[in-house]
Order: sequence, then structure tokens, then C-alpha cells
Amino acid sequence: MNRAATLRLRMRSPRRFMALLVLAVVILPARPSGRVTTSGDSPARPTRHRPLVLYTDVTSGPGSGGEGDEGAYLSIFGKYFGTGGLGSRVKVYIGGAEVANYRYLGPSRGRPDIQELSVQVGHLGHPVPGRPLPIEVVAGGLPSNTDHTFTVNPGRILFVSQEGNDATAVPGDIARPYRHVQNGSTGAFDVARPGDTIVLLGTPLNGAPMTSDPTPARSAWRDLYKGYFLRFINRNGDAPTGAPGTGPISVIGYPDEDVYIYEPYASGAKGAITGVDTTAYRGGRYVTIADLRVESGGPSGVINEQVAGQHWRVVNNELTAVTGLHDRYNLAGGITGNGYSSYWVGNHVHDITSASPMEMHGIYIDGNGSYEVAYNVISNVTDGSGFQVYVNGDNGSSFADNVHFDHNMVRDVAKYAINIADGSTSGFVYYDNVAYNAAYGCLRFNTGTLHLARIYNNTFFDCGGRNGYGVVDNDGALPSGALDMEDNILYASPGGSYAGGSVGMGAGVGTVTHNLFYNGKGGDNWDAHPLQGNPLFVSTSLPNLHLRAGSPAIGSGSTSVAPVVTTDYDLNPRSPKVFDIGAYARQ
Repeated sequence: MNRAATLRLRMRSPRRFMALLVLAVVILPARPSGRVTTSGDSPARPTRHRPLVLYTDVTSGPGSGGEGDEGAYLSIFGKYFGTGGLGSRVKVYIGGAEVANYRYLGPSRGRPDIQELSVQVGHLGHPVPGRPLPIEVVAGGLPSNTDHTFTVNPGRILFVSQEGNDATAVPGDIARPYRHVQNGSTGAFDVARPGDTIVLLGTPLNGAPMTSDPTPARSAWRDLYKGYFLRFINRNGDAPTGAPGTGPISVIGYPDEDVYIYEPYASGAKGAITGVDTTAYRGGRYVTIADLRVESGGPSGVINEQVAGQHWRVVNNELTAVTGLHDRYNLAGGITGNGYSSYWVGNHVHDITSASPMEMHGIYIDGNGSYEVAYNVISNVTDGSGFQVYVNGDNGSSFADNVHFDHNMVRDVAKYAINIADGSTSGFVYYDNVAYNAAYGCLRFNTGTLHLARIYNNTFFDCGGRNGYGVVDNDGALPSGALDMEDNILYASPGGSYAGGSVGMGAGVGTVTHNLFYNGKGGDNWDAHPLQGNPLFVSTSLPNLHLRAGSPAIGSGSTSVAPVVTTDYDLNPRSPKVFDIGAYARQ
């Protein structure tokens, strides 16, 4: 490395510390979002509301080492954090101790109405390692909920820069970063241990917009190792116990920087970030992937947990597949795979492309495990479904179970917005989702093994416009007791039907009640207590699917869903005594 390059690297840390001094005394402007805005999101509420913490990118990390010896970076996601005053009007406490410094406050990469607040945790009074500590955000003097935690756990921070050098890299030193995330021998991942965090340096944003253009900038990461940017092989994380050598292996972007990984199929990429396609390695264990922007067009998709993963945490990423392989092998998605304790939350998955009749889906589960899929935006899927569960046994899994899908926006997809298909069995809970403009239908079933799938308070709009399809489609022999489907809005496309598919919807498949039907044909006799009427959305042209005064959906829902559906899509609390139908409750 030449002297000028070395000087640039060594100047990174002082530049960032100076930026922190500025942030402490000025109001941070909200970062304008260059990402696709989600239609129907309500405007930000004033900070007189108590701050609401919804999720975090990482859940553990060191309280020392790294930049300034202040330990791990942590991004907290929620609502009502305010618009500025980091460190003064807006503060973060972990275990009762204030964090060391503040990095960013603005829109997240997922739903634009959910905010991101990034900090560096610091020493936190040197708590006992391995104990989960409550996270509290205080905005304008109002404290948040404290049911989310951070665990101080031993580990190193491995910085990676395109200006770095593997041979001279020093763990924890931002001025002497690695050059490669993975090259098989000397990259950061190649030397990582459980508990380590790999931090990619990108293009500083400093409050500027982040583009969603898939065309690579000069600073885009294009490294490939055996067909991938990163392949989780021969390295696994672990649960954070407080002992050295425990904890997840995390790969995150530096706060308020655009870390863009660009892996088109034409470059030889099979995918971008993947587990191992064999049960021998279990697809990676205790993996965190967060705060990245990734374009990948290969047949393995963008982020692929692969087979039998464990504890994959995929949070706050922007994922696209514009540069896709247009042939019969292109059968993946923005996030795909299977495993236990999968946590795929707060991502923006969009512009997932393939050539008909092949399929690239937004998010795709293909095996048994357990899944929390929430607060995502899935849009512009050109030849697949928005969210799909489909298991045919090819990868050793013959069924799928324990899928929670809530507070997601799914729109503008070529097939189904939500597809509960082959191999789907038990533990399905889908609520407070908004789906619209799906050509084949908003919700589809194609399974004979489904049991008590709880489908509550979703808003389905303008789906099923093609002949033979409806808002809800059924192509399988749903057994008795397959469904508990309540309080959903079914607003058909012009001239469309409420139900479609080769089998269609009928009685005897479980509890179907208190759903609101409008603008379609074909009847509602498969609902025990149907409601008919215009739900009076604020706008059907944008659309904005909030309810206007006088909507027949207001106060007409079944209250039996109350133990599950405690908020609406906007995260406003619902009354357990009077329930509105659909994803949005009248405020």
C-alpha cells in the first residue's frame, strides 16, 4: 500500500470522531430515502408518543475494543424517536447506562415509517458479560418499552475496506482494516471466531440520500469466493454466554454508510451471501447479516440460508436481483432457505426479476424450522410470489412449519402476494399485512396438510385480476380445520372474484368469519359471517389503505383474534374489546 493510501486509512477514525462531535450539538437531518416508498404508510407521529422499540440489528457484542475502544455498533429500530437531538433530546440506555456515542437517526432500510437509531455501545459500566440488558430509548423525556435486550459478550471487531490490506490488518483497528471479507485464507471471515463482528466500510452518507439504483458505483464490493461474496462454510457462531469464543458471527455495514455488494450473474456469481448446501455444515449457525445493500442475480438468490440453518438474523438490508440469470435454474429469491430461529426482519426486498416461466420470489421458505418474518417491504417481483412457503423434498425437507408473517407490505408481484403451498403444515400465523396488486391473487393455498393457519386482520386489495384467479385462491385439498381466517379485507380487482384456483374456497376448511368483501363476484358463502361493503380506503389510486370515517370495517371484526393481534400495521395499539377489520385500525 502506498503512503497516500495509508494516510487515507489512518484519517478515517479522526474524521468519524469529528462527525460525532458535530452530531452532539446539531440536529441530524432525517436521511431522505432513495428506496422505494411504501404506499399507504401513515405520516410520522409527533414524539409526544412514547418511543416504541421494535427490533435491533445485533443482539450482542463487545463493550470495548474497536473504534475508540468503545465496542460494538448497535442499530435500534422503532417509531416515535423524533427527528434529531441525538445525545441530548434522544438518548439510549442499555442496562441503565448511557451508550458511548450516537451515529445516526433516520429512516430504516425496510419500512420507511420505521426509524433507525444507531449507536456505539461503549463500556456500559462494565456489566457482567453474558447477561441480556434492557434497551431503553428516551425521546423528549419519554421512555420506551424495555423488552428488547443487548448482551455484552467478548468478541473482536474486524473492519474491512476496499483500501485495506489483509497482511497488515489488525483486529479492532479501523485504520488498519482487512481488504477481503472472504478469500479462503486471509480475509476477515477466514480468521473470524464466534463472537466477532465483521464491519464493512462503504461510502459515507452523512445524511445524504442512498440510491436504490442497481448499477454499481465505483465503491461497490465485487469480490467473489467460490461463486459468492460470502459463503458460511467451516465457521459457525454460537449463543452468547459471556465466555470468550461464544456469540454470533455478524456481518454488518458501518453506521450511516452505503455498503453496496454487487454480484451480477454475468460476473460468475451464483449468489451473494449463502449458507452451505449440505446438512453436514447445517447451513451456518448463529449468523447475523445486517445494514447492507446487495444486488445479486445468481441462481442461489441474494441471501440464502440454504439447508438446516440455525439462528440466521437478516435485518435492515436492501436486497435486489435485477441482474438475474434468465433460465430454468433461477428459482430462488431475495431471502430464501430454511432453518430454526430464522429472524428475517426489517428488510426491503425489491426488483426481483427472472424470465417467465421461471420464478424468483421476494422471500421464500423451503423447509421446516421456525421463522419470524416481519416489518419487511416486498415489491416489484416480476415472475414470482412476494412471500412463498413451498417444500417438495428436494433438499431433504418434506414440510414447513412455525411461520410467523406480520406487519409486512407486499405489492406489485406477478403471481401471488402470499403463497402457502406444498408441504405447509402447522404453526402458521399471518396478521397485520398489507398486500396489493398481485396478478394471481393476494393469498393462495396449495396444501393438503395445513392445520389451523391463523390468517388475521390482513388487507388484500386489487389482487386476482387474471381470469380464474381471485383475491384468495385454493389449488389444494384443504383439510377440515386448516384455517382460522378472520377480520380480513378482500377488495377484488375490477371485474375480479373473491375466490379462485382449481379447487376454490368452500365451507368445511375451518373457521372463516367476519371478513369484509367488496368489488368482486363469486359470492362469500365460504365465510360464516361475511360483511359486504366498501371499506372506504383513504385512496385507492395511490393506494392509501387506511380506513375513513364511516367504514363498515370499523368495529365490525371478531374479537377472538385479540390475543394475537395487539397492534395494527402502523403499530398503534388495538382495543381488545372492539376490533376493526383489516390491517389498519381507525385512529
